[in-house]
Amino acid sequence: MVIYTYPKSRSLRVLWTLEELGVNYESIKADILCETPAVASPHPRGKVPFLVDGDVSVCETLAICTYICEKYAGSTLYPTDPARRAAINSWISFALTDLESPVWNLLKQLLFVPEAQRAAPLLEYFRAGATQAVAMATPAHHTPWIAGDDFTLADIFMTHTLLWAKLCGIALGEQHEDYLTRAFARPAFLSAQQRNNQ
Repeated sequence: MVIYTYPKSRSLRVLWTLEELGVNYESIKADILCETPAVASPHPRGKVPFLVDGDVSVCETLAICTYICEKYAGSTLYPTDPARRAAINSWISFALTDLESPVWNLLKQLLFVPEAQRAAPLLEYFRAGATQAVAMATPAHHTPWIAGDDFTLADIFMTHTLLWAKLCGIALGEQHEDYLTRAFARPAFLSAQQRNNQ
């Protein structure tokens, strides 16, 4: 199994999933920001992550992560029970839409648009949306992880996006900070982060 990656990108989510499941894999850093890359991503739009598993190729982060979880089924990371999986999928959907949309748009403005060219109303719009979504990113029943008592795929997507929010200057409360601290202390995260940022 080969994963094409790039430092500080969504490919971290895929590597974290693999590390949590204890799957052997090879990671290849693609030159996605180069006009003439030495190593190109096979992704049809030149992006990362991209998975090659024998004759199977998968693009887009969620599709890759669910493919891996379904191939190596039986873990609490993405259980087969429909009710548990529905709860996990619900939080993944929230992380990718309500939360990531304003956070990613704000992050792109801050990283890629020169300060003199940024539109203040647009920044405030994205900042307000991100702040509102962060406030809603809490488990309903005060469980240790976002979808219940077990660490799941939803926590990988949620904590990584909350980290982006924090990098944008969105204030996280004590509960969110504790949540990130616990997630990022996991050995699987530390291994994935090291591999992804090489």
